[in-house]
Amino acid sequence: MVSQGAEAAGYRNSDFVVVANRLPIDMERLPDGTTTWKRSPGGLVTALEPLLRRRRGAWIGWPGITDGDVGVDEAPIVEEGLQLYPVRLSAEDVAQYYEGFSNATLWPLYHDVIVKPMYHREWWDRYVDVNRRFAEAASRAAAAGATVWVQDYQLQLVPKMLRDLRPDLTIGFFLHIPFPPVELFMQMP
Repeated sequence: MVSQGAEAAGYRNSDFVVVANRLPIDMERLPDGTTTWKRSPGGLVTALEPLLRRRRGAWIGWPGITDGDVGVDEAPIVEEGLQLYPVRLSAEDVAQYYEGFSNATLWPLYHDVIVKPMYHREWWDRYVDVNRRFAEAASRAAAAGATVWVQDYQLQLVPKMLRDLRPDLTIGFFLHIPFPPVELFMQMP
């Protein structure tokens, strides 16, 4: 059961917060223009769900469809006891932050693929902006002294941004891909 509203869940009450590029549920836009939620498969969701339930957990992430109304929902979505905070992204956000800087710049660089990583300043600027939105959402969801676990290369700036917003938090970062040697990383302008 998916419900929405501050009555069901509030801000700053989660002891354990996961910040990932995607939510564990996907929003789908139906032909009539309405939206519905569908549980998304994934190992990260399966592994972390029991911990999230035990620790009044929250999950920050993108719902999977582009939206003209960008930002973070005012009230979390509650799905089977989990607090989910959608960070809404525009088509331009997805093109520049995700497909651009994350997947056309960082991913090839980190994997040392033959294709030279592409870099565009506007991609970097959007990457910073979207990472800031994720950090702000985590800041609002986390209880005092909570643990926040940020996931993967799409959100590498979130830990520092979140530390600046909430020095009381314990912040972890897990990179799901290998970090490149400094010589490769220095290809970035």
